[in-house]
Amino acid sequence: MSDGTFANPGGFTAPDALALTEATGLAAEAHIMAADPLREVDAWTEFCDLIVVHAETQDWQRAVDRIAARNCTPALAISPETPTAAVPSELAVLCMSVTPGSAGSALDDNVLTKLPPLRRSSPARRIGLDGGVQRRHVDRAQRAGATWLVVGTDLFVRDAASRAYRGSAHASPLVPLITRTSLPCARARSMAASRAASLSGLGE
Repeated sequence: MSDGTFANPGGFTAPDALALTEATGLAAEAHIMAADPLREVDAWTEFCDLIVVHAETQDWQRAVDRIAARNCTPALAISPETPTAAVPSELAVLCMSVTPGSAGSALDDNVLTKLPPLRRSSPARRIGLDGGVQRRHVDRAQRAGATWLVVGTDLFVRDAASRAYRGSAHASPLVPLITRTSLPCARARSMAASRAASLSGLGE
């Protein structure tokens, strides 16, 4: 989500994202692009397993502490101009290759140079890449040290074109089918179990 101040407005609201998570059972994570992330995190900790805030915001440390206190995993995003030294070694990190809020932009290859030092400083931590990431970048990103890729435009735009082509008279049986899977969200499962228990109690 974006507040329209830190980055261009866009993304889901927390209620819309919660509804989607409950309907699909997919894992949920939030990337909060807000000038005051501390004001935003509580709504997302209700159902997300991972919440990302930006190192460029003044109160990011308090937001990270709040996320952890509410039993979610915090992560810190760094914009293209932000050095890797800004990220404490104990935190998961999401490296942006584009200015936050610039969906649809191309990947800036320079971001890949940030990944090896982050990996060396903390071999076990989660390192992500966001901004213009496409499926063709996966191997290079992994070799550089990424364990987590955020892919949006490439999946939705290219898959829509692929589905349209497969439905045409010129479609080839060799056009690959692209499937996307995700582990069930622990919080979604917990909420579903609680609702089921409540409904069971009502019937007794």
